[in-house]
Amino acid sequence: MNTKTLEIRINNNKWRIGGFFGAIFSIITIFFIVPLFEKNFYTHLLLQLSFVLLILSTIYTIDRHQKILLVGLVFLLPFIYFDSVSFQYHSLLHMIIAYGIFSIFILLAVVVLMRKILRASLVDADLIFGALMVYLLSGALWGNFYFMENMLFPGSFNGAGILYFDSTTFLSAYEQQFNFLYYSFATLATLGMGDITPLSHLAKSLTAMEAMFGQLFVAIIIAKLVSVWWHVPRA
Repeated sequence: MNTKTLEIRINNNKWRIGGFFGAIFSIITIFFIVPLFEKNFYTHLLLQLSFVLLILSTIYTIDRHQKILLVGLVFLLPFIYFDSVSFQYHSLLHMIIAYGIFSIFILLAVVVLMRKILRASLVDADLIFGALMVYLLSGALWGNFYFMENMLFPGSFNGAGILYFDSTTFLSAYEQQFNFLYYSFATLATLGMGDITPLSHLAKSLTAMEAMFGQLFVAIIIAKLVSVWWHVPRA
């Protein structure tokens, strides 16, 4: 192995390890640190930054191309702008645009990761980590779908609350977003807790689609792992 090849491999390992720690830190922040703080602007900002860090670190760890980071910034900056404007002017339209952009951002991450997973020829850390991140990002994506639907059609879900654009916007927005994140992962894992229930036809359709995706994704990943392992040359 020449010096240049060794240097490239060391750099790739550094980015992979950094991406792992960035993703793990994001997950811990989203599910364990954010809920401990008082619900205000800074809590909301911390939650959004955690999602962004999770997506960027995951994509770059798997793909290792700087252009992926640039594409992420193209989506990230408009999201921050519209999200900030929506709270400043209590604008429902700006908030819907912001989370629409953010949903496209997450969808891009899922597509990039799924492409790498399906093309993998070895069962290694990248394959396992990529599958885990697709599962987590899918939960966040559907959480955004539920959040946007409830903004467009208030009362689509029972038990999640209604977003009021007044002085309590931050409180109600954070509460709803976290409630739908919780509901999304409960649906993805087909737990069916029952404290939040879909009422509208669209809400029921989205819930059913996520539950089916959760089951099919696990089956596909298991099939992929078995297929790759089976074709690994034996010594």
